[in-house]
Amino acid sequence: MATSDPHGRHDWHSPQYVEDWIASSAGRDDERRIILRRVVSLIPREADAAIRVLDVGAGYGALSAQVLERFPQAQLVCQDFSEPMFAQARKRLAWASERVSFTHSDLSDPGWSRALAGPFDAVVSAIAIHNVRYPERIRAIYSEIFDVVAPGGCFLNCDLIFVSGPAAAAAYDNARGLEDWVQGADGDASRPHAATTERSAHEREPITLEQQLCWLREGGFQEVECFWKEMRHAIIGGFRPTDG
Repeated sequence: MATSDPHGRHDWHSPQYVEDWIASSAGRDDERRIILRRVVSLIPREADAAIRVLDVGAGYGALSAQVLERFPQAQLVCQDFSEPMFAQARKRLAWASERVSFTHSDLSDPGWSRALAGPFDAVVSAIAIHNVRYPERIRAIYSEIFDVVAPGGCFLNCDLIFVSGPAAAAAYDNARGLEDWVQGADGDASRPHAATTERSAHEREPITLEQQLCWLREGGFQEVECFWKEMRHAIIGGFRPTDG
């Protein structure tokens, strides 16, 4: 693709941009680690299982690191289209040595999965697939992921979920402005909340939770669930039947 982001928000092909983006996110590492471990904890295998795992949009390897820590016998493939991210991931995951491999492909290309040597016992992803931006392409990606999941395997996706309409967006805005009060900290529960970009984000990318769950079912996954949700972050996924 010609640009790292069709909406021009990120430049994942720039080493300096990627380095700065990772540095700016460092303050949320503890919070992010908990969410990523939630994803990994949902893989229904024993810790010593010799499973194969694919991390879609692996970026700098944050989710991959948690998979490799939880499953010491796992073989993991990192998929991404950003070489600067891969450079960071290779450093971050060097301790796992030959247990990790890297596949360069672009999710915006319908042939992205042909470069993969599947099937995989688990496919995971974290805060990545939404960057494709186009709903119909994301819908197709779920079907393409299903094709590389082994029978009995699972797909778990932690990502941003856009709200269903303006009333819901206003509720999120209101709750965000009152977060200190909700947490029990000193704060003025009567103060006005600050407006956010939630409404415009919904208008640009109207991909709701219900739509995503529907797309997983259309792609072939069964026992589709929203396993966890907090505000606009959710973990969704499903399982490939053992007979297909």
